[in-house]
Amino acid sequence: MRILVPYLATHGLRPFHRFFPDMLWRVDAQAPTAYLTFDDGPTTECTRALLDTLSEYNAQATHFLLGHHAEQHPKLVEDIVDEGHRVGNHTYRHSDPWTTPQDKLARELQRTTEILEDLVHTPVRALRPPYGHPTGFLREWCAAQNQRMVMWDVMPGDYLQTATADRVSSFVINHVRPGSVIVLHDNPICQDVTPQALDTILDTLTTRGWRFDAL
Repeated sequence: MRILVPYLATHGLRPFHRFFPDMLWRVDAQAPTAYLTFDDGPTTECTRALLDTLSEYNAQATHFLLGHHAEQHPKLVEDIVDEGHRVGNHTYRHSDPWTTPQDKLARELQRTTEILEDLVHTPVRALRPPYGHPTGFLREWCAAQNQRMVMWDVMPGDYLQTATADRVSSFVINHVRPGSVIVLHDNPICQDVTPQALDTILDTLTTRGWRFDAL
């Protein structure tokens, strides 16, 4: 199971990418460039460790933030942007788009957009749906608000109970390809896994000539 979930979430979805061209799954890139993304932050447990590791390897990333976390930790949001990264919308309270009424979801998205834009003073142009659950309504909302829905090309499952830093890093290293959007997490569940995995990922792949850019 610990291998099956990441494999299906990565390779099982790749054949469907072309059917949803308005959603970003992978960047068109020939060079060995990949795009790290982190969901659920900012958090006191994880964000600073992730930023320090990214800085060590001169890597940029995109952080999909929850509105209520951004309100609680505005300095961390500012740190993310000041250190060369970008932020995106992940709703206000991680509400599931498949079960949340559309009007409530729209309010969460708009509130989070306003919170982030007030903090970083630039437009928010990216959204990742919680749980990776896109809907037709979300696609329409993104088109109207000029926010691109960002999915992923590599999902190593750092949030799983069975996850370890070695398994997560090995999965990313073995399955990344040019232009891959890699999804990791910035939350207390992952604090003992993701920062250590990130260090191994960056150490291994930058040595092989890979670079990491923000979306």
